[in-house]
Amino acid sequence: MKILKDFNIPFSSLKLGSNIFNFEIEKTFFEAFNYTRYDDCNIKLHLDFKKENMLMDLKFTYVGKIFISCDRCLDNVAVEFNSNFSNILKFSHSVEETTNNGVTYLPYESYDYNVAQVFYEHVVLNTPKKILHQENQCDPKQIELMNLFSKSGKEVEYDSRWNKLKDLKNK
Repeated sequence: MKILKDFNIPFSSLKLGSNIFNFEIEKTFFEAFNYTRYDDCNIKLHLDFKKENMLMDLKFTYVGKIFISCDRCLDNVAVEFNSNFSNILKFSHSVEETTNNGVTYLPYESYDYNVAQVFYEHVVLNTPKKILHQENQCDPKQIELMNLFSKSGKEVEYDSRWNKLKDLKNK
């Protein structure tokens, strides 16, 4: 996909030392991975690609917002990010790319590296699993509907047959 091709870094033609890349991450980036949890996003990614003779040190720094549906009221919640992480690339005699203990090993024949997968995994794994608005920020109409149809506060009538099954469990 074209969006992910923009994240290919042709390191074979880079100068030794620090090389700077900047990316704008939008919703289409995550859609390229078939990840639809995010309703929208606006992230600025700064990549310092430090090339050395036998390894490459990638330092990712990103700032922005991701909009996700609230788990309570389904309105959008803005989740702010201001984070950084590193990735080390080394060459090996293997035929394919492998990762071990946070180091990615590339075949000696490699001439470029796509940073999209590494960035995608980091953002998704660092997004909170439960997303809720701040106290009293949820949509009041939605909360009213939830309270109307929820069984909390109402007396719930249980089927007595379940008690017989519980007796079997306790024996």
